Amino acid sequence: LAAMRPHDPRYTILSSPDVEGHDGTFAYTIAGWPVLDSFARYQYARSDEYDRLVKNTENYFLSENAMQEGNPQGILDRDEEADMPPFLIIQGTADLNIPMSIPRTFAHSYRIAGGNAELEEFPDMPHNFVTEASEATDRALELAAAFVARQLATTAAAV
Repeated sequence: LAAMRPHDPRYTILSSPDVEGHDGTFAYTIAGWPVLDSFARYQYARSDEYDRLVKNTENYFLSENAMQEGNPQGILDRDEEADMPPFLIIQGTADLNIPMSIPRTFAHSYRIAGGNAELEEFPDMPHNFVTEASEATDRALELAAAFVARQLATTAAAV
C-alpha cells in the first residue's frame, strides 16, 4: 500500500527528522510472498479452514470492508489513482498462506494499469522460504539484486 499510495495519510504516519525534505515515494518495490489482496486471501483461508490465517486477518483488519479497502489489488480493481513503481514479486508455489492466483492476478492487473510487474515463481517453495539456505534462496537474492541494479541503471540514465 505504501508503494502505491505514498502520500496517503493513512500510510504516512511515521516521520523522522533525519529524512526531512524527503517523502515516502518508492523508486521500486521488491516483495516476498506479499499479501496483495487481503480479502481474497481471507476468503481462501475461510474456504480451506486455515483458522490461524482467518483469525490473524480478522484481528489485523477488524472488518471485511477494511480488508477490501486496504489491499493493492483493490486499488487496481477500482481503477483508483496510484503510484506504479516497478515491482518484483518473489513467490513460492507451495505457499499455503497465499494461493498463486493472488500474485498472478496482481502482476497481470498491475501491467494492465501501466505498471511494470515481474512475478518470479519458485516451484515447490513454501511461505517465507528465503529464511533457509537453499538454491532457491540464492536465486531469489540474485534476482532481487539484479532488479535493483536495473532500477538504479534506469534512474542513472534518466539523470
